Amino acid sequence: MATVSSDSDEVKITGGNRHLIVEDDLREMGKKAAFTVSSCKTGNGISSLRDDNLDTYWQSDGAQPHLVNIQFQMKAKLQVCKNFDIV
Repeated sequence: MATVSSDSDEVKITGGNRHLIVEDDLREMGKKAAFTVSSCKTGNGISSLRDDNLDTYWQSDGAQPHLVNIQFQMKAKLQVCKNFDIV
């Protein structure tokens, strides 16, 4: 079982299953989008950004700004966008 602790706006997950779980009242919309990034290091590309494993991540390999572009085929209204920084 993972332990989640919150200090102000920072959330830390320790131990347990390190895979992202989408809450029941939310729908994962990323599968309907095309993702591009400004650059990436080998082994830390879009697939690492998009998988549900909190141990993998996207890492840019170029000059700033570092960009992630997300395009949907049709207009989509997003109410919540979650980004996780695991340190």
